[in-house]
Amino acid sequence: MKKYRILITDDEEDLCEILKFNLETEGYIVDTAHSAEEALTLDLQRYDLLLLDVMMGEMSGFKMASIIRKDQTLQHIPIIFLTAR
Repeated sequence: MKKYRILITDDEEDLCEILKFNLETEGYIVDTAHSAEEALTLDLQRYDLLLLDVMMGEMSGFKMASIIRKDQTLQHIPIIFLTAR
């Protein structure tokens, strides 16, 4: 059975850890990045799902998603946006 890999990108480290713990409890492999810039340095092709915070420091989750959607090798990866609003 395939283990799905999820990347959580959020500048709130506590929220990342809570989400990571809960998703790992459900059997997912979870990595975290604390900024969009950090996430974009990772090999995003290895992820099955991206969880992106809408409002982060320099680059928003929407801007990161826009960059990802322009890359044909990443266009297939589902994105879920997180927001406190």
